Parts: sequence; C-alpha cells; structure tokens
Amino acid sequence: MQISEALTNFRFRIAGCGAALPSVALTNETLAGELGVEEGWIMARCGIEQRFQSNLEETTLSLAVAASRKALEFDPSPDPDLLLCATFTPQYMLCPTAPAIARELGLPPIGAFDINAACSGAAIGFLTSINFLATGFARRVLLVCSDTPTKYLKQTDRNTRILMGDGAAAIVLETNDKCQSHILSWLWGSDGSGNMMFHVPGGGSALPPASLNGTDGEMTVSMDGRSLFRFAVEKGSEAIASLIEKAKLQVGDVDWVIVHQANQRIIQALIDRSGIGQDRWISNIGGVGNTVAASIPLALAHGMEQGVFQQGHKVLVLGFGAGLTWAGFLMQW
Repeated sequence: MQISEALTNFRFRIAGCGAALPSVALTNETLAGELGVEEGWIMARCGIEQRFQSNLEETTLSLAVAASRKALEFDPSPDPDLLLCATFTPQYMLCPTAPAIARELGLPPIGAFDINAACSGAAIGFLTSINFLATGFARRVLLVCSDTPTKYLKQTDRNTRILMGDGAAAIVLETNDKCQSHILSWLWGSDGSGNMMFHVPGGGSALPPASLNGTDGEMTVSMDGRSLFRFAVEKGSEAIASLIEKAKLQVGDVDWVIVHQANQRIIQALIDRSGIGQDRWISNIGGVGNTVAASIPLALAHGMEQGVFQQGHKVLVLGFGAGLTWAGFLMQW
C-alpha cells in the first residue's frame, strides 16, 4: 500500500481542543494612536479590529500550557504519549519548547519536540501527528501551537504591528476502534527562495548574538508584505483547488474551510478565487489578529465551540507562510 493510501484509509478523532490568549487586547483605537494612523486605515489594510499582546510574564510556554490544559480537560485519560509544539517563537533559542510544556503539564517523559514551519506549523503538525498515529508510534498526540510574534516587532512598524497577535491553541488527536474522521487528501511544500520575506535578521547562525551591534532592526521582524500577499493568494488558491481535485470532490462538496488567518484581504481573495461560498469559511482574525502557528487551531476551536462540525462534514484546512512553506488537508469529520 502506498503512503498516501495508508494515510487516507486511517481513522482518528479530535479528542479535545483548547485556546489561550494574553490578558491584554490591543484595539485599533489604541494602536492607531500609537502609530499615528486612522482606525479606518488599519481595517482597510487587514480587517483586524483587535489583536492580543503578551506581557513579560506571558510567554510562548505559558500560553501553550494554558491551551493544552483546556484541550486535555475534554477527555483527560489516557495521557498523550507524544507532544508536538508548532512555534517559530520558542521559549529559548537553541532549545525546544515541547519538553518544557510536557513537564509543566506533569506528563511522564514522553516524546516531545518542536516544529518550526511558521504559519504552516499547525497544518504540518496535524499531518505529522496523523502519521505518528497511523504508523503506531503513538496512540494519543497533543499538538500545541503557540506563538508570541509581538515580542519581535519594531514598535514604530505599522505594517507588522497592525497584523500580528499572540496566542496558543492545542488539539488532542487519538486513534481507536470507534474513530470516524479521516484524511481525504493532503499536500505540503516549500520554496526557500522566499525565506527572507518574513524573518528576524539577527540572533540566528547567519548573524549570531555575539556579532550584533545593538541596532533595533537586527532583532525585530523584517517583512516584505506585498510579496507575501501575492504568494499567499496565488499558492493558497492553487492548493485549495488541488486538495479538492485530489479528494475527487467538487467545490460544492466542501462544508467548511479554515485557512491561516493572515490578513482578511488574503482570506477574501481566496474566497473569491475558490468559488466556495463565504458562509463556509471559518474566520476569527478580526478579534485575534495573525497568531502564526496558532491561527488555524484557534479558528478550529472557535468552530468547535459554535458546534458547526457534524459527522460527515468535509473540512478543508490550509496553512501558508514564512519560509516559504505551505501545507493543507481535506478531512471528513
């Protein structure tokens, strides 16, 4: 049996989902005053009304732990035997955050590691989790997606500050004889030629801490917004069409769509190009902003809270972002 067939024939279930946001909501009114722009300008550029900004005590780790505890409360037994953390803002450089999450949760010394695929982290983490379950390496996986990008923004950069927000969300995935959900199609890819479209110049091996001269631009985000917008719309619309075709479905067969909550203008462009009705798209970007790896599971948690997913529904999930990376899948609930 080919790998793709083994994956699509595998049955699993989402056994829990939880979300955590920082305590402070940064509204457009406050942000417009700080940046010297109009509130209407912010809405026109990104469709975001507020985003959450973590304080010094709120970190990628603390948000991840809070979201994980909520997800595990749905069905606390048994313990997960694998923990994956999707993040590109780890608690510490050169050290994975996942083991620290497991320790804070009081879990035994299970397998735990990070996935850095930026805004595609949740989709890649989901597919990675399913593969571990399908091959028998794990029976229950805790996938937690947590990012705190506001800690890396230049305070005067209006193009990044209006977009980015901090947050975390966690999903518990498991397999047993009663599971019904399965993957209908999937894809992932990368294009390293765009790896500098969204990045922090300093702090990595290209410009290590010991060589920094202390300028603000070295340790804050550099973003090529126009190129990222074009990539997201073109690659995103191509990927949506491909997922539907690979699943041997029609556009009208898709019940729900969750894409990376990058920018409302990007989401609207994907709606227009895909032909999938706007009422089928789950979006919460207006209230939380672009939370990087956390954006897809935050939207998923929002949909689960609303009770929109019913058995048999076809749900399309797609992430795309820095790196450049993209990943997606179409699943039957």
